[in-house]
Amino acid sequence: MGDLIQSINEASVPFLVWVQEFQVDSLTSFFGLMSWMGTAMFYIFFFPFIYWSVSKQWGITTALALLAADYISEFIKWTFKLQRPPSPPVQRLWEETSPGFVSSHASDSVAVWGTLAVLVRKWWFTVLALVIILSIGLSRLYLGVHFPADVIGGWLVGLFAMWLVLWLVPRITPTIARWPVAGQFAGIIALVVVILAIAPSDWEGMRPVESSVRSAGLIAGALLGLMWDHHLLQFSTEGGIGQRILRYFAGILLVAAAYLGLSYLFSPLSASSNILDQSLRLIRYGLVGFVITGFAPWLFLRIGLAQPASDESV
Repeated sequence: MGDLIQSINEASVPFLVWVQEFQVDSLTSFFGLMSWMGTAMFYIFFFPFIYWSVSKQWGITTALALLAADYISEFIKWTFKLQRPPSPPVQRLWEETSPGFVSSHASDSVAVWGTLAVLVRKWWFTVLALVIILSIGLSRLYLGVHFPADVIGGWLVGLFAMWLVLWLVPRITPTIARWPVAGQFAGIIALVVVILAIAPSDWEGMRPVESSVRSAGLIAGALLGLMWDHHLLQFSTEGGIGQRILRYFAGILLVAAAYLGLSYLFSPLSASSNILDQSLRLIRYGLVGFVITGFAPWLFLRIGLAQPASDESV
């Protein structure tokens, strides 16, 4: 299959060269922005707003769709290890070091904005979601970092992840909610072990690949935070507009401290060995996930930026 995809990619090089003939500064800036909206940093700072200030259920469901799409796309990417468009003749306007097929930007955008469109159920939001999805996908072609097959493959992965989460979560959540705390904790640990155990290797043959460690950390931290909230906090997103805005800006400082602060703190240590590097990455992203779903809601309750509500679905 890899050879077939590679031959299709080689045949599409002239198309990418043609797309880049339309380069102007304004388009380059726009598509650069759209590609940034498909990065992990954007989603890490975007999801707290949904989860803290709009709807916990929307935030949880969309985050799970994103994590599923990102893990599957990165698994495919590092399994096939297909090259990105050759430069020259294609101009590389965005730095990437991972394999090309499939585009995780494309898969993640479908998972996030497609899931939100299903949950919001407003025609104008569906149109907005489609525009964002198409713009992010096209940006990867315009910036010279993906072939059309990479983007189409990413869209298909995103659709699958979105369907899987929307179908599976409502069916298993009531069952898992009845598990004892020890059972829920053991389930989280088992899930993380599986994610890391089946992860493919990177360019140097080291396993697990960094993106899988990131996914495992975020999933573990977020689920532990949700478990704490379900059993003890019962954080509610209700409140006035001003309170919701203050909640976001107060909490995002904690996320920034975990995401950026731990990166700076761990940087001198991570170069010593691959095992230590991956362990620190797992801890870093685990703390980020826990801050979003656990620690920040606890703080909001403590300082009066939120109220508990036992009737809100977790």
